[in-house]
Amino acid sequence: MVVVSRVDSTIRAVLFVSVTLAVLATSALPQSARAQGSRVRSADAVVAPAPACVSHPVLAERTAFWAAPLDRIVSIRQSDAAMREILDQSAALAQIELSYSAEMLPKDRRLCVAFERVAIGAVLETLLAGTGIRPVVVGPTQVVLAPPRADGEAVLVAGARRASVLDRVVVTGTPDGASQRGSPFALDVIEGATLTKHRTASLADALDMAVPGLWSWATAAGSVTARYGSIRGASSFGVSAPKIYLDGIEVANPLLVTQLDPSRVERVEVIRGPQGAALYGADAISGVVNILTRHDGTPTGATQVQFATSAGVSATSYAPRDAFVQDHTVSLRSGTSKRSAGFGLSVGTLGAYVPGASERRVLADADLRVVRSRTVLTGTARFSLQRANASSDLLLGGFASALNAARAPANGVSTSGFFARLEGAPFNRIGGGFAAADTGRPPVPRDTLRFAGDSAGGQNVSQYTIGGTATMMPSLRWTNTVIAGVDGYRMRGLTNAGLPTPNISAADLTSAFGAADRTSLRLRSVGRFELGERTSLSMTFAAEQAILRMVEDQSGQPMVVRSGTPPSSLSPAGTSASRVLQTSWAQNGGVLAQANLAYRDAWFLVAGGRIERSTGVAPEAQVELLPMLGASYVRDLGSVVLKGRVAYGTGIRPVQSLTRGTSWMGRGALRAASALEPESQSGVESGVDLLVGRALQLRVTRFDQRASGLIQPVAVTTSTQLPGGRWLRTMSYVLENVGAITNRGWELQASTQGDHLALAGTWSTVDSRVDRVAMGYRGDLRAGDRMLDVPARTASVSASWSASRWAAGATLARAADWIGYDRLAIGQALGNALGDPERERQLSGALLRNFWVRYEGVTRARANLTYRVAGDVTLQLTGDNLLNVQRGAPDNATVTAGRTLSLGLRTSF
Repeated sequence: MVVVSRVDSTIRAVLFVSVTLAVLATSALPQSARAQGSRVRSADAVVAPAPACVSHPVLAERTAFWAAPLDRIVSIRQSDAAMREILDQSAALAQIELSYSAEMLPKDRRLCVAFERVAIGAVLETLLAGTGIRPVVVGPTQVVLAPPRADGEAVLVAGARRASVLDRVVVTGTPDGASQRGSPFALDVIEGATLTKHRTASLADALDMAVPGLWSWATAAGSVTARYGSIRGASSFGVSAPKIYLDGIEVANPLLVTQLDPSRVERVEVIRGPQGAALYGADAISGVVNILTRHDGTPTGATQVQFATSAGVSATSYAPRDAFVQDHTVSLRSGTSKRSAGFGLSVGTLGAYVPGASERRVLADADLRVVRSRTVLTGTARFSLQRANASSDLLLGGFASALNAARAPANGVSTSGFFARLEGAPFNRIGGGFAAADTGRPPVPRDTLRFAGDSAGGQNVSQYTIGGTATMMPSLRWTNTVIAGVDGYRMRGLTNAGLPTPNISAADLTSAFGAADRTSLRLRSVGRFELGERTSLSMTFAAEQAILRMVEDQSGQPMVVRSGTPPSSLSPAGTSASRVLQTSWAQNGGVLAQANLAYRDAWFLVAGGRIERSTGVAPEAQVELLPMLGASYVRDLGSVVLKGRVAYGTGIRPVQSLTRGTSWMGRGALRAASALEPESQSGVESGVDLLVGRALQLRVTRFDQRASGLIQPVAVTTSTQLPGGRWLRTMSYVLENVGAITNRGWELQASTQGDHLALAGTWSTVDSRVDRVAMGYRGDLRAGDRMLDVPARTASVSASWSASRWAAGATLARAADWIGYDRLAIGQALGNALGDPERERQLSGALLRNFWVRYEGVTRARANLTYRVAGDVTLQLTGDNLLNVQRGAPDNATVTAGRTLSLGLRTSF
């Protein structure tokens, strides 16, 4: 197939005459290209048999005519070298993976070359002239040298149109890696270089900085798990999370993937909403995040070592001294574009920013890649260890009023003074308000119930991933991929995040244990066909099977309050000295068929569906159909590219989702699985993209989605009369399908880039409301209510600047206007309600609406400054949470680390 570039006929005629006068009359005009396997030569170059010495001093602007990754600039000089040696060296300089068969190259051809700042596409085009082979782009950095198709049609290599960000190859939301040009999704790509510029070491910071409509709350004391406030609204209660992949391997629990080493990340690709669920299956109800690590070699093939270290202090208002913070990383990389390997290790600690609360983190990963003539093999291994100790003195808000004002200070900090500071900021109360009077009862013992951030006793989590991918290209028409891997975690300590009141004793939360291992195998085959001169079709057939082993601690029981007894007698019902561990197995698999139709490289249509089957999560197998439909239109207007897109999709989340395994809700999921429906979300997104070279990139997206069958832990109280006239009162939580909600909103992205300065910004608004509640629902939500802890607006602004020795980056992210619980008031009421049946009922069911408050917003600021001292030695100054926000998000009882300043050194050798 030959795709003719859209050039004015007069300009095309002049160009043709100029080229004809410069070469023999038999020379052919090169033709335009797409990054997906078909290709033509550039419209301003001529391919002729390579002379003994090749000189090609093309200016750097020539890169605009080549699609990624063939637009990368290289400079290379060789006086006398074999063609194979020059090809390998050029690929290493461009940091692309070049695959070819040595038998296809002229054996005795030796060349002298002189290329100065030339696109690698032009280098390959010139070197391969007369050999009968062409470069084929098969991945973000992968290029295969192969002959043209047997039918003699020209194969497309680079684009005569000016390449833009839409021409980069992405693997998320596409069957097997394709140009972003035809994608109907609002796909976000965060480059590893961007993470490095902003010293971003957590996934939450990366997503808040670059992805509109997605917000994650800062980690609180005693917890290491992620907590997403909004992903285009809510898709669940307390456990909304995207489906996360590490190099294509699905992680067992996405809430445990929090750490990033920016020096080891190639890029992060993100789909928001359920539109990609047909490709990714169950649990992709909120979207998909694919973290792709580096697999490149080094320019010389020798081992390179990069080392970075930093130390500083984190401000706090709740400890006698500022907390010490430190981070150290080392990474090694070796090999060429054909064989490469890497290893990274990152260690960090954060001191006690509230008494007794500290954190330790270890992250290690390794990678391997082997590129052969028609096969690319990659391997990935990752291990993460995180420990968060909870405060020994931080009690749930209102319990402070029940403590003696003269209680002796703990660790040099008065507990009563601590809560005086907590209770100092007013909040706009809505829903009626509730004030519990002081009963004058004896002080509540210190050890009765503790609450530190999201966890009572801290969390200890280890998470691992190991697996690999084999991509085989037996011909230019078919690409086959096999992905196999295992991901798992071991966790001690549960979280109360999402629950209005704690219902398990501190001991149960601290000692609770959970584990899971997920083994998955994915097979995929993509065929590309030419239906006509300007029409192409890609067909995808895929199958996936996963086996999940779960170990859950079922020993925790609802809290029992005995009427008329002192608070110190508070105990869990049925407490046993031995832990009750329950092992369960589940399987899910799916088959997928999808068609991608392209016409004139401008009109794109995607349609497909997935049949998902799950067993082990309910008494009978559950089968779901996940359809997906999308369309886009791209118009090239010189240097301006205009794109319109629309997509529809459906996603589901099983009742026994591992995202619930990090919280108390995981304890009830197994028991409730037979009575609950899976959560689901479906809807439409549409948008317009405007790109003006590097000067401006603007994206506007509208989404309208509906989630149903949502599961909420509903607080209930039960009273049972015992022999002798005594009453046994139990407060517990029951998982219920609460009905349906609607998520509607707008998302805006803009960016611009110059020689030294890059600016980017995002803004989003979401209206997430209860559409209906299920019959018999006993919770505090009503139709028309806003979903709790979902910000109505989020925004971010980021900037990076670089010069010869200096570089700087800054990010400002804000979430505004959400409804949540007044946890300080709940703590006060809980302390006064012990042993009082009437007051106990104030903390359950619809009466919890009395504790709703509106939170105005929270702003997080980060910045860094680096100075290159000499060679590869760089000094860096980093500041996090520069506005020193230590409380108020997502509620008034959560305390986070304050302003953190650190100084460090980075070098490589």
